[in-house]
Amino acid sequence: MSSFLGKEAGKYLSRSAAGTYFIVGGASIMNETIASALSNEEAKDILTKFVQTNTVNPPGNEKALALWIADEFKKAGIEAEVRDMGEGRANVVARIKGSGERKALLFDGHLDTVPPGNWTEDPWGAVVKDGKLYGLGASDMKGGLAAMMHVVKAIKKSGAALKGDLVFAASIDEETDSLGAWDLLKSGGLDGVGAIVIGEPNYNEITICEKGALWLKVTTHGQTSHGAMPEKGVNAVIHMNKFLDKLLQYQFQYTESPILGKPTMNIATLHGGFKTNVVPDRCELTVDIRTVPGQVHKDIIADFQRMCDEVKAEIPEFKADIEVLSDRAAVETKASDDFVRLCRDVQQDVTGRNPEPNGFMCYTDAAVFLPNTHIPLIVYGPGEQHMAHQPDEYICLDRLYESVRFYAELAEKYLID
Repeated sequence: MSSFLGKEAGKYLSRSAAGTYFIVGGASIMNETIASALSNEEAKDILTKFVQTNTVNPPGNEKALALWIADEFKKAGIEAEVRDMGEGRANVVARIKGSGERKALLFDGHLDTVPPGNWTEDPWGAVVKDGKLYGLGASDMKGGLAAMMHVVKAIKKSGAALKGDLVFAASIDEETDSLGAWDLLKSGGLDGVGAIVIGEPNYNEITICEKGALWLKVTTHGQTSHGAMPEKGVNAVIHMNKFLDKLLQYQFQYTESPILGKPTMNIATLHGGFKTNVVPDRCELTVDIRTVPGQVHKDIIADFQRMCDEVKAEIPEFKADIEVLSDRAAVETKASDDFVRLCRDVQQDVTGRNPEPNGFMCYTDAAVFLPNTHIPLIVYGPGEQHMAHQPDEYICLDRLYESVRFYAELAEKYLID
């Protein structure tokens, strides 16, 4: 038996008369050939390589890591394609072919990270201390991606016959515009996929919904004049203030989500004018709106236009335009979906835990996939949300290893059993 299954976190390997392995205390039940191909050390080694490869976005530079991933898959006898996105950026997609009796299972994640802040550790050092591996992206989300990659390789090594394809996709640019996810979608990468797992950090829980993000910029336009003669100009800041009066009274139309709660709006930035003695001819406001499932972003944008029209009816010289900076719909997979129920069964087997599915207040690439495909999707990853985008980011290695067991057993139950 490999080092993966032994004494770990108070759980002990046992073998049933039928030849399957399970972990007493964690109750993880897994086919012997797959279990024997899993290794804690290999999962950690993959994560170390991921962390030590700089993929800070901007600029991204994900291509080097994508090429390494593809090469490792090819060495394992797994077909892999690198999709060049230009300027040192690339997606990578790998696939183990199944018989076609079932739809494919997709393990998905992103390669890029945010820039490091004020770290005391080396952001690319992958140093291990007290059971934690420190490094930029360790939690968000190179840990989940490394665990998924290891499981795909292990299943190939096991020789298990799959009834559907097992697909691994690692994409660019999730931290900004999700260019990689859009390319995966538009290139047919989700064709034939029946279920998706995204390895974003949620400490190995099952996330089935996330808030949407609608970022809007409102710009009011006026006319400059000397500050000593303001009556000869049109003050864009004063006009913005009139719009703000309307905005602060705005009420969303929504149905409260039992998981995500209510929508929110944050007035994020406000910039106007360029010199004290000049009447400002321009003022810009940005707003961050987080929506819940069922809200239609086009309706909210129309409400903003209506508020502008109301101000113009009061002030004829009022001029404003609205720009959409980001538009990601709120998404959910129903808790009653068969795939969600399967994932909960696997979680119970692997961890002994079975809490109710939860939701993300922020967005992931699910905001690209779900509205356009309606494929059942969960988020399940070993990182911790509170460590994302933080100095001295780390991942707990026991959670990394636990996620390996989850992904492996899920693939077995979805594609083999």
